Amino acid sequence: MIAQLNNTKGSLLYVSFVAIIAAVGGFLFGYDTAVISGAVPFIEEYFSLTAGQLGFAVSSVVLGCIFGASIAGSLADKYGRKKIMITAAVLFLVSAILTSLPKSLWLFNLARFIGGVAVGLSSPVSPMYIAEIAPAKIRGALVTLNQLAITFGIVAAYLADLWIVSLGDEQWQVDYAWRWMFASECFPAVLLLVGLFFIPESPRWLLKKGWIDKAREILTKVGGRSHAEREIEDVEQALNEETGSIKQLFMPGFRFALFIGVMIMIFSQITGMNAIYMYTPKLLLAVGFKSKSSALLAMVIVGAVNFVTTIIAVCVIDKLGRRLLMLMAPLGMGICMLTIALGYGSEWLSPGIILAAILIFVFFFAIGVGPGAWLVTSEIFPTKVRGRAMSICTFSLWASSFVANSVFPKFLEWSQLGTFGLFTLACFAMVIFVFTCVPETKGKTLEQIEEYWRTGRNERKHMG
Repeated sequence: MIAQLNNTKGSLLYVSFVAIIAAVGGFLFGYDTAVISGAVPFIEEYFSLTAGQLGFAVSSVVLGCIFGASIAGSLADKYGRKKIMITAAVLFLVSAILTSLPKSLWLFNLARFIGGVAVGLSSPVSPMYIAEIAPAKIRGALVTLNQLAITFGIVAAYLADLWIVSLGDEQWQVDYAWRWMFASECFPAVLLLVGLFFIPESPRWLLKKGWIDKAREILTKVGGRSHAEREIEDVEQALNEETGSIKQLFMPGFRFALFIGVMIMIFSQITGMNAIYMYTPKLLLAVGFKSKSSALLAMVIVGAVNFVTTIIAVCVIDKLGRRLLMLMAPLGMGICMLTIALGYGSEWLSPGIILAAILIFVFFFAIGVGPGAWLVTSEIFPTKVRGRAMSICTFSLWASSFVANSVFPKFLEWSQLGTFGLFTLACFAMVIFVFTCVPETKGKTLEQIEEYWRTGRNERKHMG
């Protein structure tokens, strides 16, 4: 036992431990999707890739994400959140091994696809699991912990890439460095797989299945006896009012929640995040960085800013709220994208200014859009269909991510100014969407949020 549990007050240490283990899935999400960034210059040369082939090689992981996300929710609703996270951990390990071995492009893409399935399974289930076990007053911080783990995974992948590149000469880097980059994922995959056997199933899923005593035991450990009884009463009341059918998501109120979830996920991918995180070295080399090593070092700085800013988000998201941060962030991102667009369209902006714009863009994304998208979508759906609703939202995320990753190299060849101009417009469009559609959910229990959608739009003004 991690700490002596107080049945009256519960244990913050216990719920934090459970959330941290679940968030290792987020770490692998970030690591798996970011490790390709440092490998891009080397696989491009090793496989002699065209722009189209490079776009597919980078986005093949996203195809797996689309598939994994499309089945994650229904599997999580049927078999439980924990079993799906264990399955994802196994696939992460298999992908890490296989991606380090291929000598042909199609085998590389297949191995990356398997890793994508793992990401697709874990990306909706990990934050959903944390949201379902966390007390309302700290749910924002704990769910954002998953986003923090994603950003930590990104910066860890960048550091691993930079260190591995330093181990050999240019030919060794092209032949072997990228293989070790992918193989380095084995350690966190094993850590997640082992850790998952020490955490419980989601208490809300257990209540949905009728296992009240097991759910009560977990909720008591989390928040004490009174918290457990109050949560059980609220969840059972909500469950009695739910149909459990996917049709519930298309009822008045809930279909608007689904619309919000889908659009937030799409906006998180089409506002330029993929271009920054997956193509950083390529972008910096294009605007005047002199060597691959310096571009990789700048990539590490990008990851560090992302990680540190997400720590700030963890501290403030339950105080400032989701809505304010998600209004401020895309506005700042849009200004940064406009700066980058002008930098590509003229010669009067130095590479240093472009890097600064990239870093400020990352700051705004990490303070609002990154954590906010996952947090809001993990909160706004009914318990019986939360898994399937999260799958729909995450499917939308990965489908838009696949398109963004696939077309970005082609778009960059077409017009650098035009490409980043489109990102600018998408950022400003997100500001309008959040202002007109997204309510504030801080401090509300999941059942209160569910009731908020059920009551009808004319009665919802109290939510903000």
